Amino acid sequence: MTCLKCQHGIAKRFGYSRKKIQRFRCKSCSATFSLPQGKPLGTHYLQIEKATQVISLLMEGMSVRTTARLSGVNRNTVLSLLLTVGENCRKIFDRYVQNLTPRFVQADELFCFVHTKQARLTLDSPQEWGDTYTWLALDSESKLILNYHVGKRNTASAFEFVRGLSKRIVCRTQLTTDGFKPYREAVETFFGAGIDFAQLVKFYAKMQTNGPEWYAPTVVIDAVPVYVSGNPKASKVSTSHIERMNLSVRMHLRRFTRLTNAFSKSLDHLKAAVSLLMCWYNFCRVHQTLRVTPGMESGLTDHVWSVTELLEAATQI
Repeated sequence: MTCLKCQHGIAKRFGYSRKKIQRFRCKSCSATFSLPQGKPLGTHYLQIEKATQVISLLMEGMSVRTTARLSGVNRNTVLSLLLTVGENCRKIFDRYVQNLTPRFVQADELFCFVHTKQARLTLDSPQEWGDTYTWLALDSESKLILNYHVGKRNTASAFEFVRGLSKRIVCRTQLTTDGFKPYREAVETFFGAGIDFAQLVKFYAKMQTNGPEWYAPTVVIDAVPVYVSGNPKASKVSTSHIERMNLSVRMHLRRFTRLTNAFSKSLDHLKAAVSLLMCWYNFCRVHQTLRVTPGMESGLTDHVWSVTELLEAATQI
């Protein structure tokens, strides 16, 4: 091996560092050095094994404080690591989840809130506070998350979400959403006539405002399919799979659990947590029905990723 310092000597192995990294010594200038190491954790000093434990706990529904107690890592370090890994996972998702050919796609919006619920906002509250929605698109067959977006439930978010979905799909597909009206214009803008699009409009019973059932979800009394464009198959007009995915998100991310005090305090941490979950779900988590990960079922990868591999994958981008 050529010496990294004098560039002409021959370096031989010279033991290991305290972090068990191979070191070398040049026979010419006697300099000792180790090969440059990738930094999947950015500026964090946390060991990759400990970071793997932290991320695994977060992905199994643990809160930030519970993760800190079980792993012995400071709470602020957990939050800082979440931001770093979340940004890395966003890049991994954009690199791998491309050129997709799903036949049936379902999309929906998942409610949560940042810092304060919408009804309790004041005039001087930051714009990012309040009700926030996670937009998800799921391949009904491979169970792959095709696209996601975190934002308000408005026309701007609908356009951003559908625009991202259109860039990842390279074939004609059938899309089913709920009855949110901005979907129609967004799908028409980015897909045109190259899609079979239907909406499943649900009608709900009157909400209970008293008694022990006042907090229960509103009962769906009817679901009417509305065919918007193309020629959708009636038997595939459904949002059951994406609704089940919504449950998985609430089970795996503590900040999405209802009727608890585990909610997102900042929009940046919410986006980081969602980005992390999307990659972990697609590449690390073996789907019980498929017996493989959604990424393997879609042909994006050929093996189950470990959490450590997910953390290190960002260095290859």
